[in-house]
Parts: sequence; C-alpha cells; structure tokens
Amino acid sequence: MPRPSLHSASITLKLPFDMSAAQEVAALRAAGIPVDDLGNALSGFLFVRFSDGWRGDSNVFRWFPSPIERSANEPRLHATPPRHSLPLQAKG
Repeated sequence: MPRPSLHSASITLKLPFDMSAAQEVAALRAAGIPVDDLGNALSGFLFVRFSDGWRGDSNVFRWFPSPIERSANEPRLHATPPRHSLPLQAKG
C-alpha cells in the first residue's frame, strides 16, 4: 500500500549531478526558487536528494514555499523536554 502524501512541493527540479554550483544556483533561480549565492533557500524549505552516482545521475531539488505542517495524527517532537513538577525533599 503506498504511503499517503502529506504535502507536495511547489517546484521540483531534476538536475544533472555534474553541474557546477553556479549552474545549479542559476537553474534554481530560473525555476523561481529564491536562493542565495550558495544555493540556500531564502524562504520556504528546499529539500535536496543528491545522486549516489550508481542508481541515478541526477540531483532532485524540491521547494516548499512554506514550512511543512504536521498532520493532527502525527506525534510532535519537542525542542525542550516537558517539565514535570516534583516535590522537593528536604535533606536532613
């Protein structure tokens, strides 16, 4: 049974793995993905799946214009552990 999709990218690019970084940045910008000179997304979320050179010869870039939302059924991860109030014991 296929895994349900919770979100889909607004822009997906498949680029040859042997492109230079400057060529990748130019291609990302031409496709409408806002990236800086290093190829980092200026907004949204840019996911990159790099080629392993064996099964494929392309890198896949998927850009999501806004943060990916979790579904209501998906467990949430907390950045800080929840605090529990424990009674203090007096040392005597």
